[in-house]
Amino acid sequence: MKKIKGFTLVELIVVSSIVAVLASVGLVSYNILIKRAVISVLKNAVMINAELVQAHYDINGYWVTDLPREDPEDTGNLTITEELEALGLAPRNFSNEFIMRIFELDGFPHIIAREKIGKVKYGIEVSYHLKTHELVVEG
Repeated sequence: MKKIKGFTLVELIVVSSIVAVLASVGLVSYNILIKRAVISVLKNAVMINAELVQAHYDINGYWVTDLPREDPEDTGNLTITEELEALGLAPRNFSNEFIMRIFELDGFPHIIAREKIGKVKYGIEVSYHLKTHELVVEG
């Protein structure tokens, strides 16, 4: 009589169950890690622009949202890439992962960055108001 070596069905089910649990935990952890990275990138971008806007005010004596505009109905919102780049501000990072906007709120600039990463959207928005100096993360 020859003895056949191999795994039993119960052993295979137990191993595949363990692998499935580990894979699901890994996927959840990966998504949390990516979301934290996105928040970190947005905070960094907003704070860099806040420093540049404050430096512009310290040097010139007026906010970037108070610049004279050709269009009288222009409210001073800086949402066009060319406007931000002309002032030395960063509208997007190198891989176009976020959208930056600067507008006036309560007489002071308000900076907002929203993520725009591929097909997966986390709905994260980071804002900074130069009056209150408060950094707010939503999403």
